[in-house]
Amino acid sequence: MPLPISQVLAQWAHAFPFFSLSSNEFYSTAEQIIKEHEFPKIKISRVNNKEGGLLSASREYLRIKHRELVYEVCAMPFGKDFCISSWFYETEGRIKQLLRTTKIGDFLVSFIKKKTFYQADKDAMFKSCVHNALMEAIDKMTEAKGYRLSEQERKITAGNK
Repeated sequence: MPLPISQVLAQWAHAFPFFSLSSNEFYSTAEQIIKEHEFPKIKISRVNNKEGGLLSASREYLRIKHRELVYEVCAMPFGKDFCISSWFYETEGRIKQLLRTTKIGDFLVSFIKKKTFYQADKDAMFKSCVHNALMEAIDKMTEAKGYRLSEQERKITAGNK
């Protein structure tokens, strides 16, 4: 079951023209690199997200989660190209969802939403470190074929925040 996306914070995508990779191999490489970095309180899983509506096929994604912050990574062939994308978003979290069921809960959620500088720094580190680990996985998978992303191609773009 997909997580509700409260707010997309950033997104990254790249198409590798006439490139053949295995989605499973890329996910395994990314998982290994993330584990090697020993990021605190990270949960890594593979999830199946629907490609379209209720009866559509599913596509496997790599999910990297730190509390309410989530990276959802898709690696897939697209014609003769291979594409990788990542979505960095924030979910509301179970406590906030439960609190929202009452008027006093809405009031309390407004205080929970406020972050300290430390919390904001930790969120930024999660975003940066996981994105860099994904770039490291891409480098590892593509270097044997002589392909290297430019600095511009590595940049993650801001979401709707």
